[in-house]
Amino acid sequence: MSVEIPEDLQNLEANSGIFSIWMIFHHYGIDLHIPDLVQLCRHDPEMGTSTIALAVALRTLGLDVTFFSEYDADKQPVELEFYQQAHRLNIPVIEQPLSYAEIQENVEAGCFVIVFYDTLEGVGNHSLVYAIDENEISFFDSFEAMPAHVFEQQRRVDGICQQAIVIDDRNFVMRNS
Repeated sequence: MSVEIPEDLQNLEANSGIFSIWMIFHHYGIDLHIPDLVQLCRHDPEMGTSTIALAVALRTLGLDVTFFSEYDADKQPVELEFYQQAHRLNIPVIEQPLSYAEIQENVEAGCFVIVFYDTLEGVGNHSLVYAIDENEISFFDSFEAMPAHVFEQQRRVDGICQQAIVIDDRNFVMRNS
């Protein structure tokens, strides 16, 4: 199965978070306007977008989300604004990272999960989990699976905070069917 990714998404620098949201809605046959997503997430061409911004965008677009992160002592001003929005939108913000096994349990339960980790090239990256088992994890934005121990190492890099968003789409699907 091939997916036709919009050109404005392909050309967007640091697009991993926007791509993850786009992929979820593509799953439902909903085409999102990329410039609107860029604005909604306050995407920066150099830095991309923050995980909390993605959670707020997903909730704004109608999905139920829970945001997980270890304590982040270095929240940027734009992130603080999104944390305030998350509070207003009643998004559960859990200051405890999901374990690898918990990510796997959520995926197996039918939830979408977006994880934040450092690539092997040293770049922070958001990825929508495609498949996961005890040995490896696969993402919608990569053709190669990542060994579980490498993923665990890369999500513990300084500044990554082991962030994840669990997306429960049951209410969304019921409203849109």
